[in-house]
Amino acid sequence: MDTEATHVDPLRPDAVDPGTSVLVAGPAMTGKRRLLFDLVGGSASKTAAFVTTKKPARKVAAWFAATRPETEEWDLSVVDCTGSAGRERRSRAPGIDDLRVVSSPGDLTGVGIELTGVLREWDHDAATDPRVGLHSLSTLLMYADVKRVYQFLHVVTSRVASVDGVGVYTLDVSAGGTADDVLKQLFDAMVEVRRGDDGSEFRVRGGDFGPRSWTTF
Repeated sequence: MDTEATHVDPLRPDAVDPGTSVLVAGPAMTGKRRLLFDLVGGSASKTAAFVTTKKPARKVAAWFAATRPETEEWDLSVVDCTGSAGRERRSRAPGIDDLRVVSSPGDLTGVGIELTGVLREWDHDAATDPRVGLHSLSTLLMYADVKRVYQFLHVVTSRVASVDGVGVYTLDVSAGGTADDVLKQLFDAMVEVRRGDDGSEFRVRGGDFGPRSWTTF
C-alpha cells in the first residue's frame, strides 16, 4: 500500500479536542499529507471537508478513501481551488458528497465563502466532531502575501472552532522562514515533521494526541 494510505502510530486523532486548530509543518515530501488524513479521519461522526490547493478534488477524495476502510459512510465535502476542476460537480466526483469549486488559490474570499457554506450546513445538521483539512498553506502563500493569508486563517480557524470542529492545515517550512513564524501563532497545536535517519519523524506540541518526542513514522 502507498505510504500515504497507512495509519500513523502513535498518533491519536480521536484525542484532539473539539475547536482545536492544528498546523502540520515540515519540509516538503516528509509525509504531512499522511498526517493530515489521519487527523481529519478521526472525526467521530465521519464528517469532513478538504480544501485542496494542489491536487484535484477527485484525487484527494481517492487518497483519503484509501486510508478509510469505511469510506462509504463518510459525509465528505471538498473545496477545490486548484483551478483544474472546471465545471466538475458532484455527479462527476465519486466519493464526494458536496464539491465546491473556486477558480484559484489566490481567491481567498471565494475559498472562505465556500468553506463557510459547508460549515453552515454542518451547524444546521448539528454534526458532531466535524473536521476540516487544508492542503496546503504553502500554495496560498504563492498567490497572496503573509498578511492576507494570516487574515484568511484567522477567520477560517475561528469559524471551524465555532461549530466545534477540528481544523488541520499543512505548511512546507524552511529554516528561518518569517512567514512560517507569523502563521504559527494562529494555531492551538502543531505537529512538527522532519527527515530522520530512518525516514520521516514527527512530534506533537500543544496537544495530547501524539508523542512529544521525535518518533519515526
